Amino acid sequence: MGSKSSGMSPFIVADSSVFIYGKDLDGEVITVPGVEGELKDLRSRMRLKISGARIEPPTAEALEKARAAADMTGDSAVLSEVDLEILAKALELSARLATDDYALQNAALHLGLQVEPIAMPRIRRIAKRTCRCPGCGRPLEGEECPVCGTPAKKRRGGKL
Repeated sequence: MGSKSSGMSPFIVADSSVFIYGKDLDGEVITVPGVEGELKDLRSRMRLKISGARIEPPTAEALEKARAAADMTGDSAVLSEVDLEILAKALELSARLATDDYALQNAALHLGLQVEPIAMPRIRRIAKRTCRCPGCGRPLEGEECPVCGTPAKKRRGGKL
């Protein structure tokens, strides 16, 4: 995936999987402060240090747009705060996003960002996650069906 085309951003925003797997990336690598906290082993932390990656938080405006995109795709329920910051930083810089997280890839593709998978294949289509009641099958928002009281269950829906 490291091919260079004229439309490819020189910036690439990396999530923790880049440093966990030791993936070499083509371009200027940037990550957010929370990624450093997600790296638990010495090898991953050293890979971050020697990568020369810039570590900087996203702007509040970009973070707000990332949250809105995650809400729209239904991924906000499964994305961590660090994931949202990574998405926001990629959005802010119009950068490629290096991640194996499918929910993060989904939200990024929804925003029109390029995605570079690390060890897993890239998602094939943009999906919208919906919550459905496992009891009566009605779509719902929240933790419990207001009709029958059954706890909600996440399910992938159709294309956006």
